[in-house]
Amino acid sequence: MRRLLSSLAPAAACLALPAAALATPPTPATPPTPATPPSRQFTGTLSSLGAYSFAVQKPGRATGVIHALTVAANRLARGDYPYVWGGGHAQAGIASLGEKGPGYNGRRRGFDCSGAVAAVLAGAGLWPAGGGVPNDVGVIRYLLRRHEIVGGPGVGPQEVTLYDDPGVHIFMNIDGRFFGTSDGGGGGDRRGGPGWLDDSAPDAYSRRFRRYHFVPAVLKATTSAGFTSGFQYGAGVSLAGLPLGLAVHVQYTTTRQGTMVAQTVTAVGELTVSGTVQSVAAGGTGFTLLTASGQTLSFPAVTGTPLAQALASGGLAGGDTVSVSYVSAPSVAVVAFTVTAAAGTPTTTTPTTTTPTTTTPTTTTPTTTTATGGTTTTSAPPPTGGVAFAG
Repeated sequence: MRRLLSSLAPAAACLALPAAALATPPTPATPPTPATPPSRQFTGTLSSLGAYSFAVQKPGRATGVIHALTVAANRLARGDYPYVWGGGHAQAGIASLGEKGPGYNGRRRGFDCSGAVAAVLAGAGLWPAGGGVPNDVGVIRYLLRRHEIVGGPGVGPQEVTLYDDPGVHIFMNIDGRFFGTSDGGGGGDRRGGPGWLDDSAPDAYSRRFRRYHFVPAVLKATTSAGFTSGFQYGAGVSLAGLPLGLAVHVQYTTTRQGTMVAQTVTAVGELTVSGTVQSVAAGGTGFTLLTASGQTLSFPAVTGTPLAQALASGGLAGGDTVSVSYVSAPSVAVVAFTVTAAAGTPTTTTPTTTTPTTTTPTTTTPTTTTATGGTTTTSAPPPTGGVAFAG
């Protein structure tokens, strides 16, 4: 019995250990920090500006229009985009959520028939990259107005023909190959998105479809248009007032839903100059700047931009010292500006001190101006609350 009790004692001690361990609650594990999406860069020309997003077209090598159309069509086909009613209409060449209708679920991005055709045209410079896209009738009307297409099918080995059932469906033939969303609108399934139609496109022989072909002068031209990407504005990003065609670097991240969000946008060839505002145009439509070297520069202000608002409200006025960041091509535009010293800043003085026998005259603190590398720095009085405005 003693042996049994002595053998049970260590076992009892072992059984008591978990209770002692449970007396001290474990330290809660630190939740993992969410991974920050990697940042990427895209360089191209600004092709469209919207209230919530903008588009940038990446230039390609100079090539023939038919070849550029084929490359753009191949790119869309490789993307395996679904058919989405209204997809690709917000910005030409960019898949979008579309509207309620076949293929729409509020989450996936794709193209419908006219959105797909416009995306291919934009890849060859035949549609404004990133511009809005109307329905099929609007696409035909736009091309007719520009005298780029005429009625009837194309003839010959190098031709591009559009087939349009007004208000219903549109697709195209590029050098003998049919391209578009699946015949009749796609039905909303994933395979109904843009691609090469390997079923010989039976709708091409239907009397419902009107035929239009691009004129030879358009097809014989060369183009350097490339593919287009769309970005949503990130926090603090504003491109108001910047000219279309401006070359930009876009630093962006991609959300889980595939949306590209711009973190910073830098204009290629951006210049900076400092000087004094010489005059402000009537209505706040612009101002002239006198630089330290004596050069006079004129800057326009686009209505609704922070620059125009500052000029209208007096936030930027004649006599102010200002630093201006701007671009000169494709047109002069202010990217940003900072008021470093407002006009009429009062001089700082020391008070007059009087004794019974001696009067000390008023002493004014001298202002020392030092020119360093073309930039004028004033040590006293200090700038009063320099305010920065995005252009």
